[in-house]
Amino acid sequence: MYGRRRRTISRVRWEDGKEEEVGGLRASTAPVETEPSADPNAHLFQLRALTAAYKSLTPSEPWLPPRDSPLPAILALRTTEKTISETRETIARTEVDLKETTDRLEKERADLSDAKLIQTELEARISSLRGDINERTQKSPSQIAKDIIQEAKNKQAYYDTRTEKLFKAFDSFIDNHLAAMLAVEELGGPIVGDVLDINEEMLEGGFSAQGKLKRVKPSEDKRQRRIDQIWGPRPAENEDAEEPWDEKRAAATEMRDLTEQLLNSLMEADGNGPGAYIELKRESAAARFLVRSKVAQFHPNDARKLRLIDFGGEIDD
Repeated sequence: MYGRRRRTISRVRWEDGKEEEVGGLRASTAPVETEPSADPNAHLFQLRALTAAYKSLTPSEPWLPPRDSPLPAILALRTTEKTISETRETIARTEVDLKETTDRLEKERADLSDAKLIQTELEARISSLRGDINERTQKSPSQIAKDIIQEAKNKQAYYDTRTEKLFKAFDSFIDNHLAAMLAVEELGGPIVGDVLDINEEMLEGGFSAQGKLKRVKPSEDKRQRRIDQIWGPRPAENEDAEEPWDEKRAAATEMRDLTEQLLNSLMEADGNGPGAYIELKRESAAARFLVRSKVAQFHPNDARKLRLIDFGGEIDD
């Protein structure tokens, strides 16, 4: 152990001596100038030194690792890994750029399609207006007036036909779907839309105060009195009808009468104003259905008044 300590001390002293020699050499050596000297002689000396160094290095071959050295493979592996990493980063950035470009391209295509449609419609409208102008300039005022009147009549006939088809479809919807559900709601059952399949037992028996179907069927006279109490007797214009005056027929008639009153009131009031409201005899399932469907609305201060919503205006709060 004592000998090892002596060797360690000797090694430290030797290293200190070497450091002193290196320090002395550094102190005695002039610093290398990196810029050309202003003195011509010194500059010539610099050029000669550079020339000599270049000539001394040129004949020597560069150092290459031996054939069995793993260094080339390691360098190639490092380069390959770096290339793969950079390629992955580039792919990720390219995918983001590609998505943004694709989205922008789709938007531009949609805008272009809209612009083409607008252009087509505008060109057709301009062409139509030009045709009308040319046609009117070639006609007398009386002929133009006749054409306008005829066009108005054609439009009136078209709208009358469409209105008739809509009323027929509305009547069919009431008879085939809505009337039975309105009758069930009036009898204390589920509201319109909760139950779609309505059978005759629901209409005959009715419902309890808790909304449960009654199993005991009332007599025919009692059932008719219930219909008259809720919907009233058969209207005079339907006295000769062959269909029985049952719950479904009564609910359908009430719905038609209510919508007709609302339409007439709205037209007479020119779409708005207090005159558009009608006075309800009672709060029926038909009235509640129209309100839930956003087709009609109660008066904000009187729930006995109802009107159709003017879809060209605003809904009252």
